[in-house]
Amino acid sequence: MKNSYICDMYEHMNKIPLLDHDSKIPLHKQVEDLLRELIKHPDFKSGKLFPKEVDLAKRWGISRNTLRQAIAVLVNEKLLVRKKGSGTRVSQNRISTNLNNWMSFTHEMEDMGLEFKNLYLNVEIVQASAKVAKHLQINEGDDVLLLQRTRSIDDSPMVYFESYFHPRIGLSIDENFETPLYEILGNKYNVVPVYSQEELKAIAANKRIASVLKIEKNQPVLERKRVVLDTARRPIEYNICYYRNDWFTYTIEIKRSI
Repeated sequence: MKNSYICDMYEHMNKIPLLDHDSKIPLHKQVEDLLRELIKHPDFKSGKLFPKEVDLAKRWGISRNTLRQAIAVLVNEKLLVRKKGSGTRVSQNRISTNLNNWMSFTHEMEDMGLEFKNLYLNVEIVQASAKVAKHLQINEGDDVLLLQRTRSIDDSPMVYFESYFHPRIGLSIDENFETPLYEILGNKYNVVPVYSQEELKAIAANKRIASVLKIEKNQPVLERKRVVLDTARRPIEYNICYYRNDWFTYTIEIKRSI
């Protein structure tokens, strides 16, 4: 039944051409090109295992040695990961970001040559919970602007943000939040983020976060809580980020006292 499903899936992937056994292009090269197309497919980009070698070889009418030759090329290029006993899947190249200094997420990713987009964006006025009020140094129940965003470099969620802003800023829900957030604060509201107090830990994704990031419940995620302060060390933003741990790692450089 499983093999039948796999074959049906390939039959309906119209964008991926079949092998041409009459072509002058070597079969292993054709297979390599087809595998590069499969890597782009959302099912495999999200981490699903490739079909078994025997099924792929049968699907394309080739020997397993020919298939393995093509797979080896992509493994060497770090596009695929092959593990004995578990199968082959698309390599999940993690994004490593530095904790030694900080900037907006958009600018941080741009410095790495990555262009993120919003898959989901919601802005609303909510009443501050006790936790939010404590971090923003306001009263519980005060109105605050909440910005929620799910972001990624493709169509698969990679990080989810919840940002609460101090009422004194006067940030409007009508702003264009597709532009970098701290540019809006600086250019329009004369608010300059200077300090960041952060807490980073691994947690098990609850049902809501798992649904937002399209992962299994209780799968590990990186939770990053940040209180952003201005030059006078007054709170501007309380931000909670949830990063898929198969995409992000954080590094820090520490100098030893001599």
